[in-house]
Amino acid sequence: MRSRRKIRFIEPRGRHSRPLNVWIRRWPLAGPISLATILENRGYDVRIYNENISGLIDDDPVAYDDLKSADVVCLTIMTPTAARGYEIAAILREDGCGAKIAIGGVHATMCPEEALQHGDIVCRGEGEYLIEAIAAGEVADGIHEPPPVEDLDELPAMNHHLIYRFEEDLLAKCYRKELYELPAVTSRGCPYGCVYCSVTRMFGRRVRQQSVKKVMADLKVYTGRGFPQFFYYDDNFTSNREWLKKLLKRTAPLQIRFNTQSRIDFMWEDASRQRVDKDLIRLMRRGGAQSFYIGYETIDEATAKGWKKGYRGSESLEHRLATDTRILEENGFWIHGMFVVGPQHRQRHVDGIVNFAVRHKINSLQISCLTPFPGTPLFDEYRPHLIFKDFPGDWDFFDGTHCLYDHSQLGAENFQDVLYKAHDRFYRLGGWNGRSIRAVLSRRMAFTSKLLEFVQTAKLAGRAMSAWRDEIEDFRGILRGRLARRAAEKQAGSYVSDVDAKVITVNV
Repeated sequence: MRSRRKIRFIEPRGRHSRPLNVWIRRWPLAGPISLATILENRGYDVRIYNENISGLIDDDPVAYDDLKSADVVCLTIMTPTAARGYEIAAILREDGCGAKIAIGGVHATMCPEEALQHGDIVCRGEGEYLIEAIAAGEVADGIHEPPPVEDLDELPAMNHHLIYRFEEDLLAKCYRKELYELPAVTSRGCPYGCVYCSVTRMFGRRVRQQSVKKVMADLKVYTGRGFPQFFYYDDNFTSNREWLKKLLKRTAPLQIRFNTQSRIDFMWEDASRQRVDKDLIRLMRRGGAQSFYIGYETIDEATAKGWKKGYRGSESLEHRLATDTRILEENGFWIHGMFVVGPQHRQRHVDGIVNFAVRHKINSLQISCLTPFPGTPLFDEYRPHLIFKDFPGDWDFFDGTHCLYDHSQLGAENFQDVLYKAHDRFYRLGGWNGRSIRAVLSRRMAFTSKLLEFVQTAKLAGRAMSAWRDEIEDFRGILRGRLARRAAEKQAGSYVSDVDAKVITVNV
């Protein structure tokens, strides 16, 4: 008789040809790792299966047999992985698996009634205060909404090795362990309210942060396991200036390196943008910051206002963004610029983004298609225009690389080609150019490590672009079929808009 209850977590893989898969497999979701670590520390038999890392769970007989014998299977789903998550639940049910199936994550939070059709228990929001009761079999079937974690210092340092084949299928492909950016989280929430973003609907607009002492304790654990490089998943790592300075002073002696997400204007001390916080910039360099993932989104004033993407300052938006980019570039930081193109944009807007990125020395570029995720104001606004609304199957396409609506100025079929060609124009030498190479060579690491990172990133960029080309061809055929069906339904008078049909209930 087994003495410990067996709990298995799954992060499903999204659409198989998704072009971002080559990057996503490097960065597993933090939620399953955090929850699994809590249970491990309390004596449960725990493992995480991440299909982005080790492949489809039902293609691995050993892993699948292990899954079938679990007491509880916990699925963490985002919108583009929801359909696959539901498929896994159905496979387990058909195979006679007696495990309780619990579903959580941002998509389950926004669409709990939908998720409940495929599982026994649905967790809306943060699961730390509910997970042990689920694991112990003490939670009734249905939808549950536990309170958020107020004190993030309560959370243990994550044990990433709970992920099945973490060493063999992820770290081994990084050539060296020291090159892997180990996921870490120090805060939850974002003070801003962009209309397209699910973050505030999931974690709220009040930022909750770990203490500097707690972050340092976790870093000691991670570096002790041989990881000197990190990716802070925080949605806005630079939101608290004084906290950040205290942390950076403590991390400087550790000689760690980290990448993180941030607003572009974090370096200004005042709303009038008269004083650059040079001390903060200096501490960033000494404390290990090397790459910033910046959500520029747009250089167009009207678009930023419509999306409620606020920036401080009296100059034009493009001028402010250019100034802030120059400050980061001159101080030696790698800048990954993330932009979004929506239905109101034309070819000139896309060209403008690429020209801006080249002119202002942004190192790497990502242009996404504006996606109306459920739970955001954008979803309700775009619902009448959706071409893809056969849920849950069509959630596969809600990943930022597909045009899902019929009112784009670029045209739904042309949209993907425009974005692909924009990236192709920006990137050279497999995703690298001269300044990008110089930026890598300036990093604080051994030359051989720099060379390995150069080769690895170039290969990933090449694979991503190749996968994207294939995906565009595949999607074009699907899209034409949907548009033809939509036109036929309208002609026959049988077309019902998604608004009238109320295909899905979204909870906010």
